[in-house]
Amino acid sequence: MILRPSHPVLLAAVWIAVASLLPGYALGKGSVVNSPHNLSGSGPASGKAFGNTLYVQDPFQRICIFCHTPHSAQKPTDDAMPLWNRGLSAQRYTPYASPTLKASPLPDQPNGSSRLCLSCHDGTIALGNYGGSPMTDTRMLTGTANLGTDLSDDHPISFEYPNSDQLVPVTALPREVKLQYGTLLQCSSCHDPHDNQFGNFLVLDNRLSGSPLCVACHNPAGWHFSSHDPALNPSLTGCNDCHKVHTAPVPVHLLKASTDAACVGTGCHDGSVGGAAANIKAVLATNVTLSVAAPYSFQSAGRLATAGYHACTDCHNPHQASSSGKSSGVGISSVSSRALPGSLKGVQGTSPQTLVTGVALAEYEICFRCHAGGAVGKLSGVVGSRPNRMITEPDQMKRFDRMNPSFHPVVGDRRGTGASLLSQYRAEMVRIACSDCHNSDQSRKAGGSGPNGPHGSQYEHLLMARYSMPPAGTPIQDVYSPALYDLCFRCHAESYIMGGTSGFVNRGTNEHAAHVKVRGIPCFVCHDPHGVPLQDGATPINNAALINFDRSYTVGAQVVVPVYSRSGTGGSCTVNCHTKGGTTHSYANLQSR
Repeated sequence: MILRPSHPVLLAAVWIAVASLLPGYALGKGSVVNSPHNLSGSGPASGKAFGNTLYVQDPFQRICIFCHTPHSAQKPTDDAMPLWNRGLSAQRYTPYASPTLKASPLPDQPNGSSRLCLSCHDGTIALGNYGGSPMTDTRMLTGTANLGTDLSDDHPISFEYPNSDQLVPVTALPREVKLQYGTLLQCSSCHDPHDNQFGNFLVLDNRLSGSPLCVACHNPAGWHFSSHDPALNPSLTGCNDCHKVHTAPVPVHLLKASTDAACVGTGCHDGSVGGAAANIKAVLATNVTLSVAAPYSFQSAGRLATAGYHACTDCHNPHQASSSGKSSGVGISSVSSRALPGSLKGVQGTSPQTLVTGVALAEYEICFRCHAGGAVGKLSGVVGSRPNRMITEPDQMKRFDRMNPSFHPVVGDRRGTGASLLSQYRAEMVRIACSDCHNSDQSRKAGGSGPNGPHGSQYEHLLMARYSMPPAGTPIQDVYSPALYDLCFRCHAESYIMGGTSGFVNRGTNEHAAHVKVRGIPCFVCHDPHGVPLQDGATPINNAALINFDRSYTVGAQVVVPVYSRSGTGGSCTVNCHTKGGTTHSYANLQSR
């Protein structure tokens, strides 16, 4: 029998011979013959749908003809066109962009071997449109394999693999991951078009735990100590839990969902993994919550939520967050209080010492990114009562400044002896953290079983315990009980504050008890718990002991400018609520604190 060139058996043999010369081709289990790239009538799904596209059926059952030809190939524009038999798309593509993409310079358009892949996968050239094609089939690739011309939701390609501490060095890449010309990351770095043994023509099996193909290149700092690493948390699979390499619903960072939906969605921090201690979703459903959700602009994921909402990544780095590390809280030493809990590691913060934003070294630095400097006022606003202070300062960095007349010891160590503290804290509580007051009332720190952190609380201002702040005009709403100021008495001894040893005693009378217990005056009327900024006119005489009067209670016809004046023997208060018979009454000779 004489075999003519048009005979399908001979042609199939020719194409296999040609393809065997191409890199990566084999007739084993990774053979193109048994893969979706065999678009001929001999293909594994001949006549069936591939994605949403029926296989093209070459009448001669040729396999390689759809991409390659031994003669009259496309004139090469570079050596990335191995006997190429298809036209290249003339489309303009929208490339991937992200604030964390460090490759430079970035190409404006795909180049090299990636253009060959896009001649099918951008959905603009018919599958049967190859050189010398006798077919009239005009069907384009559709379904999930059609990437389209908008590549902003796909892994970046055609860039020089950068030197970065977040990436594996070029010299350490596995042999399966090949860079074109030794430098360019292309589609072929992750996909071998002739070998589908791992599915999706991947060069490594990314279905395995730990996402081996992803971590072949990516090496985010702290990942191998993170609770999201499957090696430490077998309930997870790896990068694929959060990311989608092609046609990602959230393009920046190639997320499967917005950071918030991904974090608190089904199967993650909704209680299904880690139990109550990781159930952020339940805490966000409480009365007063951190503003997290839809209006947030995910183009700035991991940055200040300038749209007026937080994102989970503003406070947490998912590649470094872990349950390890001491959680700064009540009853810890000054040194330990500066250490970040594992859940906050690797997050950006603003240092009050240098005013530089970088990786946070203390919890308050993370808080200052939103609650200090130029960021103040960009969030959706205070939820709950806002005190009407004599000195009003929204910048928390100024309020906690160690040069202030008085401050709660968050940024710096306390100045006093701690006489008002519970006995177990007097020696060691020289500094506290923001989350010692602002936390979930269901948190473990508050004595519950929920997650720590200011995610939500039944108390206004995201306080972890009750701190009574009734509006002016209705000061006596409840009969006094220590529970009204449970937040204060978590650290301070109620017996000291309301007893005879307090620093606020006048002629044998404890004035804290007289004001709070008898008259029902709330603590916040006189005391500003964060601190009183020296920059805004505070003085060591008028604003010691966190004194910063609330105008709604203390200003009136008799006293327009209320004043507390500290002296060597005590001090005096001149406030409108002390008026008697039309004259101003001042408490004097207060016992020194």
